[in-house]
Amino acid sequence: MFKNYLKTAWRNLMKNKGFSIVNILGLGIGLTSCVLLLLYANYHFGWNKQFDDIENIYVTESNQFAENNVFTYQVSPGPLAGAIKEEIPGVKRAVRSVSYFAGGLMRYKDNIFRGNGLHADSAFFEMFRFAFLYGNAKTALSKPDNIVITESFAQKLFGKDNPMGKIVTRNDSMPLVVSAVVADPYANSDFQFEYVMPWHVLENEQPWIKNSGWGSNFTDTYVQLNTEKDFKRADGLVRKMIMAHQDGYKAEAFLFPLSKNHLYREFENGKPTGSGAISQVRLFIGLAIAILLIACINFMNLSTARSQKRAREVGILKAIGSERGSLILRFLAESYLVTFLALLLSLLLLSLSLPYFNTLLKINIASPFSDSRFWAGIIIIGIFTGLVAGSYPAFYLSSFKPVKVLKGIVSNGRSAVTVRKATVVLQFSTAMFLMVATFCIYKQVNYIRNKPLGYDKNNLVEIKMEGELGKHKDVLLNNLYRQNIITAATGTSMSITQGGNNGWGFNWPGKRENEKVLIDFLSAGYDFQKTFGTAFIQGRDFSRGYPSDTTGTNVLISETAMQVMKLKSPVGTVLTDGDGTKYTVVGVFKDITKGSLYYKVNPMIVFYSTSPQYLSLRLNPANNITAALEKMRTELKQLNPAFPPDIAFVADNVAKKYENEQVLGAIANIFGGLAIFLSCLGLLGLSAFAAEQRTKEIGVRKVLGARVWGLTALLSKEFLLLVLISFLVATPVSWWAMNNWLNKFDYHTSLSFWVFILAGLSVLFISIITVGVQGVRAASANPVKALRSE
Repeated sequence: MFKNYLKTAWRNLMKNKGFSIVNILGLGIGLTSCVLLLLYANYHFGWNKQFDDIENIYVTESNQFAENNVFTYQVSPGPLAGAIKEEIPGVKRAVRSVSYFAGGLMRYKDNIFRGNGLHADSAFFEMFRFAFLYGNAKTALSKPDNIVITESFAQKLFGKDNPMGKIVTRNDSMPLVVSAVVADPYANSDFQFEYVMPWHVLENEQPWIKNSGWGSNFTDTYVQLNTEKDFKRADGLVRKMIMAHQDGYKAEAFLFPLSKNHLYREFENGKPTGSGAISQVRLFIGLAIAILLIACINFMNLSTARSQKRAREVGILKAIGSERGSLILRFLAESYLVTFLALLLSLLLLSLSLPYFNTLLKINIASPFSDSRFWAGIIIIGIFTGLVAGSYPAFYLSSFKPVKVLKGIVSNGRSAVTVRKATVVLQFSTAMFLMVATFCIYKQVNYIRNKPLGYDKNNLVEIKMEGELGKHKDVLLNNLYRQNIITAATGTSMSITQGGNNGWGFNWPGKRENEKVLIDFLSAGYDFQKTFGTAFIQGRDFSRGYPSDTTGTNVLISETAMQVMKLKSPVGTVLTDGDGTKYTVVGVFKDITKGSLYYKVNPMIVFYSTSPQYLSLRLNPANNITAALEKMRTELKQLNPAFPPDIAFVADNVAKKYENEQVLGAIANIFGGLAIFLSCLGLLGLSAFAAEQRTKEIGVRKVLGARVWGLTALLSKEFLLLVLISFLVATPVSWWAMNNWLNKFDYHTSLSFWVFILAGLSVLFISIITVGVQGVRAASANPVKALRSE
């Protein structure tokens, strides 16, 4: 019997090819969009889940207490891991991991590559189980000169040769022995590296780390417990450790599940809020469901639009004895056949669009076609789609009375009309919401892009001090000045776009005893103001005319620091750090945004740099940038031949800070456009249904002299009213949602009324075209044929 239903369904599809193509195309696009967005959500839900025993692994977070506020950072002091392992029962392992210092140059014979790596404790690979191609987790980092490399990095350095035991040279100075090769880390993992080196290497390269105390936060610390039951006691003890080992330092470490670290890492006053990246994932899941429902609604509207043509079929079938149940199954079979064909189309579209989707979102979702869970999900989505899309037409069409339909009387109940209108309002409300979101996100990104940074990012480049460059810094700068390539240069302790170096221990005149202020630190050389274009409010920059600057006891402070310290005459004020060292303020500059572009800047103190880690260079705008960079690379190769030149534009690094919002805007734009397209298909179906119902009326009006445009307006008026209702529904919802989103940022644009008007007018314009085309087509029909058919 079901086979006969499928045959009948296939014949109906072939008989109405145009209708079938529109239905299959609409459902296919809806299913593709839904699956793409659900794959994105699954990608994030699977973050770090590849590690065994993930439910018992925790990362230590640190609460730093300031006046009336608590700041939470994923950072901890070096001694914490050892103390946790020794002092807390129920702990299986505790390991440290640092990526900041691990990047560098790796050489094997003539193969030289820059790589990203980690420094980690010896138990790192015992806690985090990576697949080993060579070696094993127990001995991988057991010796101080070991290095573990990934499979792809091994192929870069050694080709097809066995890498075990081979010696690679780090930064042209440190020989390391390959002790293991592991599979490349999953893209959806907190750990992204090409090699891992023992903690001993870090202590050799950064001697201060060996003696760093409990007040120096620089490492990630991970804790693996024996069972989940050990968590409560372990967390309670960890919370007391920092203040127990460091008198006068008010901070609190605590354990946070690594399985939740990616999606739920948002804290307020030192406590998790239950939010974070999960809010964006939920948004995409909601978008996936909305687009799929819009596609299903289209099928419903397009099916009911053909009710006049299907009514006689239903009447004949009922007249010869068909039960309503069998008719419902007949129409559901047609729905599932369309869904099956749409699924085939969506799988094709998915395979074509997934690489572009990955590129757009800068992620790496693997092809899911070999995953049985993917196919199980596709089957579930197919069953759900076929049922939702086909149930209303099936029940609606099968309800026709045979006596009436055979006489040509097809009654549309008030409930049926209400359902169709409600679905159109739902569709266009969703489309308008996405359009408002798109405009709002782009407005926020433009606001942040044009927000003053406190320095001029244009024509500003940075070079990391590597190899012999530190010895030849002055020679390099003299050569660049002589060739008129740069107009200013200064050395800094870190990139001007990088945050994270801060502390609490400074005192100043008038500071209250219990007052805690988090202050950002930066070191810079001469020409700080000239290089960065930073404006000074009071005082002066570091200057060669003041030899005392080189002693390191003179400092610059930011405008916010001056305000927080409540200094009326800041120049000459003496500041004291936690060790009792005194510093004299010689200048006050306008605030500089180093970290996030979205949140308030911390007060900043700039020290004089004696051993910079970066060179910041202001390019001469009169020169051709490409030619200037080529000359700069030539100088770098001559002075530091072991290290390939690596010149970074500050403007590019700043742009990376709002990539996430740009991606969110692109997603809203693309899928909002698809939602509008699918909504217009539904509107097309509803307008076709209305025109079909009013065939006789249109014919009579034309005979009586009605014009095409008048009839078009008559047919379109009702649907444009629905679009207006959609605008009224979408406006308060989108205002509430986008206002909440913007309020997450300290620096944000305002919600302008033109955003809602523009979204409404855009959807209205598209709707007028959609309905107008159908209206013109119906109004242009020959009235003689219309009346004769009636």
